[in-house]
Amino acid sequence: MNKGFTTRAAIVATGLSIFLLVSSSYIALKLGALPWPIVFSVIVAGSIIKLLNRSKPVNIHEVNVAQAGASIGGLVAAGVVFTLPGIFWLNSSQGLAIPWPNPWLLGLVVSLAGVLGVLLSVPLKLTFVDRENLPYPAGTAGAEVLKLGKTGGRQLLLILLVGCLAAVFALYRDVAFPAGYTLASLAAAGIFLTLYPMPLAIGGGYILGPKASWSWLLGAVIGWLGVIPWLLQHGFDRDGATGFVQNAGMGMVLGTGVGFFLTYIIPRLKVIFAPLFRAPENFLRLFPLVALVAVVVLALAGVPWLAAVLCVAGVMVMVAVAGRMTGETNINPLEQFGIFVGILIALLYAAFSLELGMYALFMIVTFVSVAAAVAGDAGHDFKSAALVGTHFMDIVKVDLIAAIAAGVCAPIVLETIRYGFADQLFTPAMPAPQAKLVAGSISGFSHPMAFAGGFVFALVAEIINRFLPEKFRNRILLMPLGIGMFLGFGLALPIALGALLRAWVDRKRPGAYHQGLLIAAGIMGGEGVAGFSAGALTTSGLPFRTGAIALMVLFMLLLIVALFLLLYSSRRSR
Repeated sequence: MNKGFTTRAAIVATGLSIFLLVSSSYIALKLGALPWPIVFSVIVAGSIIKLLNRSKPVNIHEVNVAQAGASIGGLVAAGVVFTLPGIFWLNSSQGLAIPWPNPWLLGLVVSLAGVLGVLLSVPLKLTFVDRENLPYPAGTAGAEVLKLGKTGGRQLLLILLVGCLAAVFALYRDVAFPAGYTLASLAAAGIFLTLYPMPLAIGGGYILGPKASWSWLLGAVIGWLGVIPWLLQHGFDRDGATGFVQNAGMGMVLGTGVGFFLTYIIPRLKVIFAPLFRAPENFLRLFPLVALVAVVVLALAGVPWLAAVLCVAGVMVMVAVAGRMTGETNINPLEQFGIFVGILIALLYAAFSLELGMYALFMIVTFVSVAAAVAGDAGHDFKSAALVGTHFMDIVKVDLIAAIAAGVCAPIVLETIRYGFADQLFTPAMPAPQAKLVAGSISGFSHPMAFAGGFVFALVAEIINRFLPEKFRNRILLMPLGIGMFLGFGLALPIALGALLRAWVDRKRPGAYHQGLLIAAGIMGGEGVAGFSAGALTTSGLPFRTGAIALMVLFMLLLIVALFLLLYSSRRSR
C-alpha cells in the first residue's frame, strides 16, 4: 500500500473537480446523460502531474489520488443539475412561485451531501470492494490506464487540441444556427425532425456504447416517427402529441428505475445494508456529528425538521443502493434515488396532514441525489485504489476535499445556468430531461395517463427481463429508450453516430479504444467549457454574440498553440 496524498495531488484534484463541475453541468443539461469521467480524470491528472514533476518518475498513487478527487466534481454536477432546474421549469411553465434556493445555504447543503456520500461509502467499501470484489467497471478502467502509464504531455495536448476544435465549432453553431436545422417538409406528415450538430453528443455516444445509444435511437423512432404522427391523426395538436410522448418516456425512465430496485435491491437487502452495521469505529464517531449538522443545515435551508431527519435517514439507504448498483452495473440513476426518498417523505407528511412544500421537496431530492452520486463515484475510486495499491484513506481525504470544493462552487454554476441559459433551458437545445422528471414527480405531469402507461410498461418489462435466460437479457435498454422518446432525434442521431464509431473501433481497432475515449472526453469537455463560459459572460451582462465571438478567438489561439506543441513534441520523439 503506497501513499499518494500530497499537496500537489489535492490542488490538482480540486482544480479538475471544479473544471468537471462546470463542463459536466453543461453536458448533463444538453445530453440528458453524463458518462463517468474517471478515465478522463486519470489521463488529465496524470499529464498535469507529469508536467509539474519532470525531473522525477511519476508516482501513480499520486495520480490516482488526484483523479479520484477530480471525478467528484462531475458527479456533484449531475446531482445538482438533474434536480434543481426543475424549479425553473415549474415556475416558467405552470406559473408557480417556488423560491430559488439561497446560494450560501445551497452551497452548504450540497457540500454536506457530498461529505455524507463519501463517509457512508467507507463501510460499504469493506464489503463491496474488499470482500465481494465487485467489478466497478469505471474504476477498473481507470486502474488499467494508470498501470499502462497512458499519461503525459502529448495526451494532454491531444485533449486540448480536440477540445478547442469542439469549442470553436460549438460557439460558431450557437451564433450562426442556434436552433439547428428543422426539416419542415416532414412536418405535414407529423414528423418533427430537427438536426442539431453537437460534437459532445457524438462523444457521448462513443462513451455510452452501441447498446445504450441504439436503444436511445429506437426510443426516438418509436416516439417521433410512430406515436406522434398517429396521435396527430387522432385529434391531438402538436404540443399535446409531443407532451404525451415525452411524459410516456419519463414514465419509462422512472419505471425502469423502480423495476430495477424491486428485482435487484430487494433480493439483496441483507448484503447491501449489512456493511452499515459493521462500520469502522472512527466512522461511527464521525457520522452522527456530520448527520446532525446536515439536519440543521437542511432545516435552515427551508426543509421542516422531521423531513430533514427523514432525508438524512433516506441518504443512508440510497447511498448503500448506489454503491452496490454502480459496483455491479456501472449505472447510478441518482435523481431517481432522490425522487424515491422525496415521494416517501411527501406521502408520510400527507398521511399525517402535515405541510411540506415543493421547495422543501426539491431540496430533499437534491440532497439525496448528490450523496448517492458521490458515493457511487467513491466506490469506483476505492476499486481503482485496491487494484493499483493506493492507500485507502488517501482516497477518502481527497474525495472529502473535492466534495466540499465542488459543493461550494455548485451555486455559482446554477446561477450561471439560471440566467445565462434562460432562453435555452428546457428547449431542444438544452432539454434537461432529468430535471423535468423531478419536477413532474413533485408537481404532477401534463399527461398523467401517458406517464402511468410508460411507467407500468417499463416496470413490468424490467421485472420480466430479470427472469429471462442470460443471453436474452438487456437486448434493449429501457432507460435510454425512454430518454430517446423524451428527447427525439435532435440528440439521438449524433449519439447513434458516436456509437457507430465505437462499434467500428471495437471490431476493427480494439487497441484504439482508450485513444478514442480520450478524444471523446476531450470533445465533450471542450464544448462543455465553451458553452458554459458563453453563458457566464451573458450572465455578467455581455451580449451572447459578443461573448461567443471573443471565446472563439481565445479557443482558436489555444488551438494553434496546442497544434504547434503537439507537432514539436512529435518531432522530438522521432
